[in-house]
Amino acid sequence: MIPYTDPNAWRIAMDASEATLSAGHRSGDFDGSFYLSPAGSLAGFTLRLSLPGAPELLWESVSLEGGSEIRGSSRLLLGGRAARADVSGFCAHVPVGQTGSSYLKIVLAATFSPLRLRWPRWRLRPVTLRLFTEIRPTVSG
Repeated sequence: MIPYTDPNAWRIAMDASEATLSAGHRSGDFDGSFYLSPAGSLAGFTLRLSLPGAPELLWESVSLEGGSEIRGSSRLLLGGRAARADVSGFCAHVPVGQTGSSYLKIVLAATFSPLRLRWPRWRLRPVTLRLFTEIRPTVSG
């Protein structure tokens, strides 16, 4: 088994990743990092998302709690403004055939108040940010 504490043993599977905003935007273009606990659960993340016609978004959270069901607080930075919201989701270990190894499937969501962000397109309603991604071993096990 590949240790979860070795960051060189894992990669974000961009072909299985997508970030969406309830405002109708999609971002396949993001980078950042995930922080895993020694047991392999999601402990935190920092993601930078590029959206057409928008300032870069920075979405981050640390000290996430839970095993497969995740809860915590996150922060979104947009054009020099910040908003906080609860984040929830799951981090599931998905077995790979009969090899004994697995990859992590991560789904996260947070809803941010439009008044805190003050970006014209989001002025009237809350914005929900969702992330679907997988963290896979860099080597087959």
